Amino acid sequence: MQTVTATDLTDGTKVANTSPAINVVSSGVAKLQILLPGETAAPGTPSGKTGTPTPQTAGTAFNVTVNAVGRQLEPQQHQRYGRDHFKRYECCFAANAALVSGTKTLSVTLKTAGSATVTALDVDASCVGSNTSSSIPVNAGAFAKLQLLLPGETAAPGTGAGKTGPPAAQISGASFNVTVNAVDANWNLINSVTTPWGLVPRTAMPVCLPVQALVAGTQTFSVTLITAGSATVTASDSSDGSKTANTSSSVTVNAGSSAKLQLLMARETAASGTASGKTGTPTAQTAGRGLQCHSQCSGTPTGTS
Repeated sequence: MQTVTATDLTDGTKVANTSPAINVVSSGVAKLQILLPGETAAPGTPSGKTGTPTPQTAGTAFNVTVNAVGRQLEPQQHQRYGRDHFKRYECCFAANAALVSGTKTLSVTLKTAGSATVTALDVDASCVGSNTSSSIPVNAGAFAKLQLLLPGETAAPGTGAGKTGPPAAQISGASFNVTVNAVDANWNLINSVTTPWGLVPRTAMPVCLPVQALVAGTQTFSVTLITAGSATVTASDSSDGSKTANTSSSVTVNAGSSAKLQLLMARETAASGTASGKTGTPTAQTAGRGLQCHSQCSGTPTGTS
């Protein structure tokens, strides 16, 4: 029930008049309404709600409320209206859930730090308008692991792999840069991590790069792979064993240009990437007898003598 009052704004001597009680009938369900933590319903106002959304943490569940409301955003208490289909900005879908007496509480987990919205859709009645929430600040979670990005790869927080793009092929003996990030469980950068953690990238070869501290959660390392074929690089936290190390995608390493010749004696074997380039001990030979050896240029046999 509502009343209407008429008041003279310029002459206070005039008696105001209030109407009899008016029975106001609901306009019926017109759309859905999403209320985030920190927001409260305010029927009859332009937005239908008041308050500021509370910041959330990536990977941590929180509850939102979905209401069936009328044209003036008044609640429809007696509607059990279809089934609500809840859409997250990360293009994932929560399970359908029926409204009970016009309302439903749903659990949402957002995985990507930054700013997000969520949308409620009625999957049973297309005439009911959907509703997109206010913008939600989403903060990164706790520092959980390291991330290593090769040339050609780009960080993709919130995804399963945490990155996208194929690694670019490299040349044996030529240096290239890799990026190491401090991230949470969902690959969001933790830019508050600075100097406490040193990182040791390791290649397939038993050679360690100097330890370097992260700056604002990230650091660039120069890497040189000297063995042609396929290789990976691993970043490990040298000071905190609780942080998960990360091994890169497989990177193709192509041989460099022809630079010198290699001669292999009997019982010697080529060992690419090592200091001498070969392994094994030459077999003792007898003076005056023929000797077999192999000459290679850039790893390709060129003849025997």
